[in-house]
Amino acid sequence: MDSLLRELDAWKDADKTAEFWWRDDDAAEPAVELDRLMRLSDRFAVPCGLATIPARAGEPLRKTVTHAHHVWILQHGYAHKNHAPSGAGAWELGNHRPKSVVLDELRLGMGKLTQLFKGRFVPALVPPWNRIDPELLPYLPVMGYRGLSASYKKHRSAPPADLRVADAHCDVLHWKDKPNVRFAGTEKCVKLLVDHLRDKRTREADASEPTCLLTHHMAMDPEAWGFVEALFEATTAHPAASWVSPAAIWPAKG
Repeated sequence: MDSLLRELDAWKDADKTAEFWWRDDDAAEPAVELDRLMRLSDRFAVPCGLATIPARAGEPLRKTVTHAHHVWILQHGYAHKNHAPSGAGAWELGNHRPKSVVLDELRLGMGKLTQLFKGRFVPALVPPWNRIDPELLPYLPVMGYRGLSASYKKHRSAPPADLRVADAHCDVLHWKDKPNVRFAGTEKCVKLLVDHLRDKRTREADASEPTCLLTHHMAMDPEAWGFVEALFEATTAHPAASWVSPAAIWPAKG
């Protein structure tokens, strides 16, 4: 964590605050892993945006998160189902189906999450596999989405007006050897965080975009959980670091 602490010291010397946020993907139902996430969130008072799969979410998940003081619900596509042909990668929100079908599913998912979670639901879309057809983006603000969160790319197209992007900068897991998913390693994770913080501080990246830690509670190994805990310990104790909630990133209008 030394390089991260040095970068945060540079923010402190510049009289700036480095904003972070936490996104966790693939929530659908209660699990001991989700309980662990909520305990960690409560222990450090770090808010978590729980990217929830509408087609699989229901009353059991609502009851589980009711008393989680720092958990907010985001929309993780609709069913987290791949509709792309073999060899094209995994896409739920791609151009492999008519736009009307994709948008109708998203609308249905938003309605379900709004009904289940009410004010705890923040209408920000997290595309499954971090992929979405750019032609869908102009429709999102019209449908009521305030935000979008996928994988961070330093050079990306400007989003439509009224759609704030807050992407994931550091995925703590290594996915290339599935099903043997494992911790990506402290060195790599710290570098990803520091690189984005430095780019923000030096104005090479959007300084208003919080630096995002991405987890997947159902796939985390002990090393990944240990890293997250160590990161929270280091950052919550530093005067130049702040963890912001999805409700603050994407506030209600009016």
